[in-house]
Amino acid sequence: MKTSSLPVFNALETDSNEGDGVSIVALINLGAKADFTKPFVTCDACGSPRQRDVDITGTKHRVPIICKCRADALRAYEEQEQAKVVQRRLDKFKAYSLMDDRFLGSTFENWVTRDDNRELLNLGKKYCENWETMLANNRGLLIHGVAGNGKTFFSFSIANELYRQGKAVMAISVTRILDIIKDSYASHGEMGEIDVFNTIGECSLLILDDLGVEYKTNWSYEKLYSIIDTRYRANKPTIITTNLHIDKKEKIDELRDNLSVIDAKSNRYDPSDRIYNRIVEMCAFVEVRGESWRVQKGRENKRALFDELGLTGRH
Repeated sequence: MKTSSLPVFNALETDSNEGDGVSIVALINLGAKADFTKPFVTCDACGSPRQRDVDITGTKHRVPIICKCRADALRAYEEQEQAKVVQRRLDKFKAYSLMDDRFLGSTFENWVTRDDNRELLNLGKKYCENWETMLANNRGLLIHGVAGNGKTFFSFSIANELYRQGKAVMAISVTRILDIIKDSYASHGEMGEIDVFNTIGECSLLILDDLGVEYKTNWSYEKLYSIIDTRYRANKPTIITTNLHIDKKEKIDELRDNLSVIDAKSNRYDPSDRIYNRIVEMCAFVEVRGESWRVQKGRENKRALFDELGLTGRH
């Protein structure tokens, strides 16, 4: 049988069996009848005491203690074991997350700053710098605006920065998490689905990308509500991105309308707005303005094409 790698610490080791690493304890000058005029036994390795005198119910006793070098070794072992536990948790959340090249490239270091996205960059950096406060106060965000103007890049930059700090983040599209729930139930039944929702509740930050593109059925509506409600009850932050248009001045709220749809085929609606109301309570709404990066990239591609064809100036 394989033995544990945990060091064995005996206070008064005078010899050791190097073959198995188990210490031999010698009881030297201990207890209430000890000769207190004699010096403490010390560690041969670090020289620190391996005994001390204490008062027990009015009587002086000499008792064994762990020396400094062995205490340091035990502390290091415990830190290593805790790091393994943390890494296993992070790996679990990463397994669910969108870890493709697009995700990995979404970082504040790779941010291309424009006049219309400086404030958004600052918001993301400040959010990460003050993460413990955001977590303690359940400060979520709903990032909305036209398609292609950096909402996903923003949210994934936050995820990557917090990953780097060792925080438990799950970053995934709404469509993908619904697929995972369905597949988990199909493979493992109710316990598989429960495991997914436990993961959703356990992570410190949940990032849901592209809310609103999922197809509306009774099932998807109920699961989306369960996702949001799980975060709500866990009292942990959620960042949501959506292309749905929200303009209070124009009395346009595509998000509310979209989240009210129970079934797209039957045009059934939920008048209680229970998903929307949860999100309003959990998240600060932030509009991302500015031109779509995709539109800008399209112009650049067209210009490059004409230049390569020797048609410069005709675009």
